[in-house]
Amino acid sequence: MGLIHLVRSEASEHLRPLAVMTVLTSIATTSLLWVADAAARGAQNGQANPRLLLMFVVAAVLFGVTQNYVLITASSDVERLIHRLRLRLFDAVRRSDLPTLDGIGRGALHSALTQDTQTLARTLPMLVIGGQQAVMLVFLGLYLAWLSPIAFVCAFGFAGISIAVRFARMQALGRLMRDAMAREIAVFDGLGDLLSGFKEVRMSRARAAGVIGDIAAASDESRRTKTGMKAQWGREFALLQSLFYALIGLMVFVVPLFATGYSEVVIPATMAALFIVGPVGTLAHVTPLVTETEFALANIAALEDRLMRAADGAVDETAVALPAPPQTLRFRDAMFTYRDAAGEAAFTVGPLTAEFHAGEITFITGGNGSGKSTMLRLLTGLMPLSQGAIQVDGVALAAEQRQSYRDHITAIFSDFHLSRRLYGVRDPQPHRVQNLLERYELAGKTRLAEGAFSTVELSTGQRKRLALVVAELADKPIIVLDEWAADQDPHFRRDFYETILPGLKASGKMVICVTHDDRWFGLADRVYHLTEGRIESDRGVYAQD
Repeated sequence: MGLIHLVRSEASEHLRPLAVMTVLTSIATTSLLWVADAAARGAQNGQANPRLLLMFVVAAVLFGVTQNYVLITASSDVERLIHRLRLRLFDAVRRSDLPTLDGIGRGALHSALTQDTQTLARTLPMLVIGGQQAVMLVFLGLYLAWLSPIAFVCAFGFAGISIAVRFARMQALGRLMRDAMAREIAVFDGLGDLLSGFKEVRMSRARAAGVIGDIAAASDESRRTKTGMKAQWGREFALLQSLFYALIGLMVFVVPLFATGYSEVVIPATMAALFIVGPVGTLAHVTPLVTETEFALANIAALEDRLMRAADGAVDETAVALPAPPQTLRFRDAMFTYRDAAGEAAFTVGPLTAEFHAGEITFITGGNGSGKSTMLRLLTGLMPLSQGAIQVDGVALAAEQRQSYRDHITAIFSDFHLSRRLYGVRDPQPHRVQNLLERYELAGKTRLAEGAFSTVELSTGQRKRLALVVAELADKPIIVLDEWAADQDPHFRRDFYETILPGLKASGKMVICVTHDDRWFGLADRVYHLTEGRIESDRGVYAQD
């Protein structure tokens, strides 16, 4: 997605009005110069021309109106364009599947959705201003060429040199800026080690000295890099200013030596040269931003293309609804294979054969890396099967039914996310919310107001209890709980197994739990134990054995 293509496809609505207004702004600026010169000549002769005053006022008003239109319209178009890009990316993420997102990585997604779009928000308005200044430079150049061709050649020769020098030096400055950013990241990484590992740091003087030493070294590197960057910036600024002053000196002292009759136009030519300084400075600043903008656009386009290809290659999972809430789920030789970068099989979960029933509690057990998380992802429809099938009430689940299937499941995974806003639950009854908060001992710690919890900054166990409150408010027929009791105190752990789970079962829900608490295995109707991606033991209707 190049810059030109982006402008044509996303901002074509106002291109013609912007172009017209940009030309009018340039005409107004040039007219101001000409009128000011004519009025100055009249003043030298003791004459005042009201018509020139009126022309000056008209040109000034025209400049103000057109400049205002260009800046406001360009800013509005840029923000609208970025909004459209973000919405497209958000929708592409929403329609993507979990393996695709895992393959892309959160870092790349976060960078494109935040840093790259922020880059566009910063650079695109500057590029619009740069385009306007380039048009203005053309008109000023025509005016200067009309006054003195030699002055025009000298002025624009210096302008070209200034822009070229600025562009060449900006490459080095860009490298310094990237180095400074990398040094800052190192400092923040060290700070993360200090804060996240504060208990370990506090426990060891040697460890504390090592962490602080690394942070200090990273901070010193950042200081040196930023000092060099700012020194380079200062040199560039001083050089550009010196070049502009040299341009004025050239117009006043050198051009008269080669141009006959130049003395008649030296003042308006010098004024034109002074007016040229602004656009040249803007172009010198804006030119390197083109590369930065193209880089951000390329990142966004690559991410969008990858997400869209994954979405386009998949069936519409929202096309067909399930006829009724599931009463029975069955895995029939279900398998999923993880593959490495070369496409070779790295780890396979399955074949899995298992069944789950409404009004029953099923426990899934196994050690770390045994495949429990993958089994839950397959069971909840977050990942497609490589082989086998999921049967819903005896019928194989079609790909077109997956979203309808997921809509019947609520899950609290071990890496769950808890939002402040209560999404997906319409108009919850206040007394029921309050009863649930009291039931899970969260009353006084948070409350629900205007569809959002007052806070979710709670302990891990409390956040899991609040997530279960949300799950009960959603009231779906299938509930999946991944190591929910792991972070609860003994009181709530016992309450979970002996009261909460039986209550969910009594309400007719299909309850599926990943757990290691073998003390309460007897409460389950079924227990599946996984080892190395396979069900090693299957104790169906466990409570009756």
